[in-house]
Amino acid sequence: MNLKCVVIDDEQHAIEVLTDHIAEMPGLNLFKTFTSPIQALTEISTDDEIDLLFMDIDMPGINGIELAKNIREKAKYLIFTTAHPDYALQAFDVQSDQYLLKPISFAKFALGIDRILKKEANNSKNATKDADQVAALYIKGDHKYAFSNIAIDEILYIKALQNYIQIITKGETHTTYLTLKEIEKALETHAFIRVNKSNIVAKSAIKKVDGNIIRLVNNEMIQIGEGYKEAFFAYVQNSLLKSNRSQ
Repeated sequence: MNLKCVVIDDEQHAIEVLTDHIAEMPGLNLFKTFTSPIQALTEISTDDEIDLLFMDIDMPGINGIELAKNIREKAKYLIFTTAHPDYALQAFDVQSDQYLLKPISFAKFALGIDRILKKEANNSKNATKDADQVAALYIKGDHKYAFSNIAIDEILYIKALQNYIQIITKGETHTTYLTLKEIEKALETHAFIRVNKSNIVAKSAIKKVDGNIIRLVNNEMIQIGEGYKEAFFAYVQNSLLKSNRSQ
């Protein structure tokens, strides 16, 4: 675990205290600091993927409560660091996760952040458990209590046929009354890619790409649809082995 931290406080010595605490706490990494709340407002973006945002409240120009209303969504957790206990209710309104009163000792800091670290560890464990649970799919068979269990890593491709789909695996073909959109959503956390209106293929099943034709490991050939070329070849380009030698 390596959570990205940003500190916003108009007092440099307060930033230095938090910087030292962050350095001492395993699992935290300081990304940026700001003494100007206005600068923080203009420079922090969602692309920064901030985990912990430490923010003072009583600051010039724009206070921490108002600033939080504008940038709260850009960080996973918000921790107010302030000398004023009377802002606690307002802090709750902007979905703060911790409210640390200055002076902030390392013990106080560690106790507060440890709760967040444990929550993150638990979330990670649950995500792994969820991923394990969807390592296979159950689809309905030909009567009410008939189901087939399909290992996701066995799937080569999926084909839409009118109001049902066929799931072609390494050993057999399964037919079920689902839409391609429904199966695509079920597989969105796995390595599959939509290549035309009627086909989703497993990336691991692609043996060769020749122009607009994909050859799979079972020698099935599938054409890349016009509206899917850009995303498909972007995937290929990102996976391409490249040489740094001059041509």
